[in-house]
Amino acid sequence: MYMKPLTQLEAIRSRLVDAGKKLNLPAHSELNMFNENNEQLIWFFSEGAIVLHREVDDLLMEVISAPTCIGLSNILQPSQIKYRLTTQTDCKGFNIPTSLALEIIEKNKLWQPVCHWTAFLLHSLENRDARFIGATKYSQIRATLLIMDSWSPELRERTGVITFVQKRTKISRSVIAEILSALRKGNYIEMDKGKLKSVNRLPTSY
Repeated sequence: MYMKPLTQLEAIRSRLVDAGKKLNLPAHSELNMFNENNEQLIWFFSEGAIVLHREVDDLLMEVISAPTCIGLSNILQPSQIKYRLTTQTDCKGFNIPTSLALEIIEKNKLWQPVCHWTAFLLHSLENRDARFIGATKYSQIRATLLIMDSWSPELRERTGVITFVQKRTKISRSVIAEILSALRKGNYIEMDKGKLKSVNRLPTSY
């Protein structure tokens, strides 16, 4: 797991926050990557968790915990893939148009922190691909359970295991339920009312 470069993220955030639109968002808020003038936005979150879906196939890409920034790489080259953001918990943060962010970044010579953050995202995506592309169904479920185990108890309490795994992997609910049942019987995981309580130890194969 790669360490989030929080010092570099704060260097960027502290310069952009005064020019941004500050927001306090309740859980399950749908967020747009464009403002009313059709300008692409960068989102910064200081509190909460956000769900990122790929619009073309509704694949759940990631649940991202604050502090974080979404869309920063668009200042260099706008993404051709559309994403949908939803707050999983109450969130606090701000957004700022990419054009304005670029001006502030250039003025304050923030390219080194931007590169650190972009490299972190690239390595995180590489890590995700290594765990999911070409992996068996069990390996994908195992990797997802380990991700959920790293979350805060509050976030796990808000997230149904079967639904989350299905949205993230597109594996059928029946297969997921079968594997989860076997893991529970073997005391590899603990669940309550469909929510993950803890991961004790997961076998490498099923």
